[in-house]
Amino acid sequence: MGSVRGRALLDLARHRLGWTARGGFDTKEFWERSYAKAVLPHEWALPPSSLLKYEFRDVSMHRTTSTARATATLDQDCPKVAKTLVLGGGTSTLGQTLIDSGWSDVTALDFSEVAVKRGLEMEPSVNWLVGDARRLDESFGEGTFGAIVDKGTIDAIYLSAGDSCTEDVGAVAAGASRVLEPRGTFLCVSLSAPQYLWPLLQCDAWDTSQCEVRRLDGAFLYVMRRGRLKKK
Repeated sequence: MGSVRGRALLDLARHRLGWTARGGFDTKEFWERSYAKAVLPHEWALPPSSLLKYEFRDVSMHRTTSTARATATLDQDCPKVAKTLVLGGGTSTLGQTLIDSGWSDVTALDFSEVAVKRGLEMEPSVNWLVGDARRLDESFGEGTFGAIVDKGTIDAIYLSAGDSCTEDVGAVAAGASRVLEPRGTFLCVSLSAPQYLWPLLQCDAWDTSQCEVRRLDGAFLYVMRRGRLKKK
């Protein structure tokens, strides 16, 4: 569903039809069952290689933008020397792709013990941990990471969480801001358009003037940057 059609279907289901996933994409039980049956890696929205270098158009709603297309690389926002967290590792090869591409310290978090067990076996160079993206402060201290990458976790919560959607997506964003270093970056790949998802990602820790929404070929990339720590 990594396409214009996929984006439209996600927003149509969530906002116009009021539909939430019966399978419970926001529950541990669903993913334990799903990953127990998984044979091949599954990638949400985009293959990891598409993030290493990509073309985009700035579609930020909170500031004036240019209609011109530009090119960016992942390491511009997620430096290879930064301690990096991948949310909802699942069966994705994103963590290993980062390691293979020069990132030296990558942690993948998933609340599925099946996924983490598989990750430890298949990707020993990645630090796989069991944990819930909605409660990151239970797994990590403040300022632990220089960058965080999400490719599917927020969309799963966004589509499934029903009345708690705003609260749960906000909890992921707020938690990400807390475990990021000052000036660290949270990169969220989503099929949902900014008029719906951008408001849910907001928290006081972001430097909104430095945040962006980029339209890629197949998804949106939300670039959320933590501000400097305020002096007491």
